[in-house]
Amino acid sequence: MKVDCFIGGNSVDEDVKKLSTGTQIVVGTPGRIYDLLNRKKLKTNLLRIFIMDEADEMLDRGFKQKVKDIFK
Repeated sequence: MKVDCFIGGNSVDEDVKKLSTGTQIVVGTPGRIYDLLNRKKLKTNLLRIFIMDEADEMLDRGFKQKVKDIFK
């Protein structure tokens, strides 16, 4: 299994390179995941399981729209 972490503050270009090498498990912050989805670099067509840890905290901190957009 290939696992990669995607968080703000890291290079988006490096994250895109990681995804192109066949990442099987993606761990990341809502902002970075949202960004990669918008850039169409993170593909969800083969997604089998989606887990959003501490979604309640993200909703409380103003990430409501991003959380909704990610789930879409």
